[in-house]
Amino acid sequence: MDLEALFSQPVPGDYFAPGAYVQGDLELGTLSNRRGNRLLAIPEYLVRAIYGGLEQEIGKAAPLVLQNCGRHWGQHFFARLSEELAEYYGKPLAELTMQELVYCLTRCWQVHGWGQLQFDWSWHTAGMICLQNQYSPWVKPNSGDGSPAAHVEVGLLEVLFQHITGRQVQCVQISCISLGHPSNQFLIGLPERLEPVADWVKSGLAAAAILERLRQ
Repeated sequence: MDLEALFSQPVPGDYFAPGAYVQGDLELGTLSNRRGNRLLAIPEYLVRAIYGGLEQEIGKAAPLVLQNCGRHWGQHFFARLSEELAEYYGKPLAELTMQELVYCLTRCWQVHGWGQLQFDWSWHTAGMICLQNQYSPWVKPNSGDGSPAAHVEVGLLEVLFQHITGRQVQCVQISCISLGHPSNQFLIGLPERLEPVADWVKSGLAAAAILERLRQ
């Protein structure tokens, strides 16, 4: 083994380090990532206006449209992100360790201003992953119907885990910042496993009660 060649190879650091990943051009007033792809800063007022406009135009169909927007956007975003991470780490996304993958995803959410992700793997025996996201910007403010309202994030997470697992998965939101909860909480798994969970959410069952039912 050529030890000199081995130790001369650069060790990948934090791909999403803000000073390296996010780059700004003061003269042009633009933001871009490492690859030169443009980044867009969206103010909270614009997000609220989008939700309000959709509700006025399409009414009760707004949640479905927002989920589809999250899926469509996520498909393009994660395909591009997989290429970037594979190039940076020198191996395909599927070959990253679980620790590397979780770290990349949490840092990706942070640096893009999407919130603070936390993974709970204790539900793997039920065929599910539980995710919490604090400070999510994708929540419809003051949801009036008492149901979780991070519809864009639901679509985004579905596509993410379909991309990772290569299988058809479903994401169901069980708690929401808009309802006064400390974080958005999601369960992700196979559609047949999550079918009763979706019904429990529609019936107004609280997240703690849903998790207790799953535990039993």
